[in-house]
Amino acid sequence: MQITLKDIARMADVAESTVSRALNDKPGVGRETKLKILKIAKENNYRPNQLARGLAAKKTNMIAVIMAEMDSPGNIEIVKSIEKAADEKGYQIILCNTNNQEDKEESYLSLLESNQVDGAIFIGGKLVGSHLLRASFSQDNRIVLVNRLAEENFFTSVLTDYSQGIYQAVEHLVEENFKKIALVCGSRDDLIEEEKISGYKNALRDSGLDLNQELIFSTANDRQAGYNVFLEIIEGDVIPDAFISTRELTTIGLVEAIKMGGYFIPDDFAVVGYGDNILTSVIDPPLTVLSEPVEELGKSSLEFLLKLINDNLDSQQIKVLTPELIIRESSISKYN
Repeated sequence: MQITLKDIARMADVAESTVSRALNDKPGVGRETKLKILKIAKENNYRPNQLARGLAAKKTNMIAVIMAEMDSPGNIEIVKSIEKAADEKGYQIILCNTNNQEDKEESYLSLLESNQVDGAIFIGGKLVGSHLLRASFSQDNRIVLVNRLAEENFFTSVLTDYSQGIYQAVEHLVEENFKKIALVCGSRDDLIEEEKISGYKNALRDSGLDLNQELIFSTANDRQAGYNVFLEIIEGDVIPDAFISTRELTTIGLVEAIKMGGYFIPDDFAVVGYGDNILTSVIDPPLTVLSEPVEELGKSSLEFLLKLINDNLDSQQIKVLTPELIIRESSISKYN
């Protein structure tokens, strides 16, 4: 059992307040008494209760990182970046997963409202709901959104320009002489996926290509969905010559289906995926990807949050970052 302040006070035969002053290097404790208390604490491997100290001081040096879903490798990399930046600033993180459930998100938000954490970073998810909007009206709004949209600019946010990223991918494929480019994406009710669809449409228009709604396929975010969508496409009336897949797991299933069907990448179908991570790195041939600036997303969101915590941010800020198109073998035309 971990030793407490009360235990140390009993062993040193002093009041708990004396122990607290000694351990926190406060005045009012004699030198010999202080050394005695410190010796007892060290010998018994005493560790202060960070949360309890924080509640008393209204500061915990802990932040909540609240994710909409855990199965996104990109989101995990953002969390790693936040944790690294937080550690350098003397903060710890509490990782929370809502699985896109509003009641769970509201429950985790209570950590901030009860001062159990100093601030919160929300990563991904649906359009900001009423519970988060209410929190934004507080004078003590210590919330940063990462890749999450709100109807009004009530939150400091760090966003990826998904539309521009997909625009780059289409532009590249057109330059490689691909004309029938399919987009395999998520639900059109998802605002982030809608941003990607918008970028796709804009790029086709600017490239002089007609938009064919039959080449936009909305699927679930898993490997099987990616596999199944190719089987659906190959039996359709319009067969594409290139694919842009907006999520990692879907991309893996799509590539697997292409190969299992006896087709070759990029000879039969070019493929551009999303996310430069361990999942997409194992695909053969090497996959052209839109690499999200995950390190900068994490670092910038933590910097903004610390400014909010320390009252160094006068108004809501929005920082928009653009994905990088990394061109590899999977999208290089054999005719160029």
